[in-house]
Amino acid sequence: MPNEDAVENILQKNHLKKTRARILILGVLMDSLPETVDEIFSYLNQEKEKLSLSTVYRTCETLTQKGILLKSNLTDDGLARYEYLKFEHTHHAICLGCNKIIPIDDCPFGQFDQLMKKKYGFDVTSHRIEIYGYCESCSRKMKKK
Repeated sequence: MPNEDAVENILQKNHLKKTRARILILGVLMDSLPETVDEIFSYLNQEKEKLSLSTVYRTCETLTQKGILLKSNLTDDGLARYEYLKFEHTHHAICLGCNKIIPIDDCPFGQFDQLMKKKYGFDVTSHRIEIYGYCESCSRKMKKK
C-alpha cells in the first residue's frame, strides 16, 4: 500500500475529504493494473478491511469524476475497470484469451497530436490506445492446439 501521506495529498489537491474508503481504494489502485469494483471489494475483504460493495462503487465513481481514477471497459466481459491515473494518459494491451491487461508505458502519438493541431486545427486534449491480441501464454496455448 502506498504511503498515507501521498494519498492524503492527492485527496487534498482535488478538494476531497480524507475518508477511510477513499484511502483504502486509492491504496489498492495506486500500484495495480485496472481492477473491477468486485476485485477491489474482494481484495479489501481479504485484508480484513470492511467496506460495502456499494461504498466501493460510489467511491470509485467519485474519484473518477475528480479525474483521479480512469474508468474503462477494456475487455469483452462488459465490466468497468478503474485505475489510478499515474500519468496524463494511459494505454493498454488486452489479451483476448485471458483478459489480461498489460500497461503500455510508451506513447507513440505525441507527434500525432501536434500533426492534428497543425494540419486540422484540432487541439487534442487526450487520447487512449487499446491494442487487442493474445499474451505470450495464450499464444503458446493456441500454437499447441
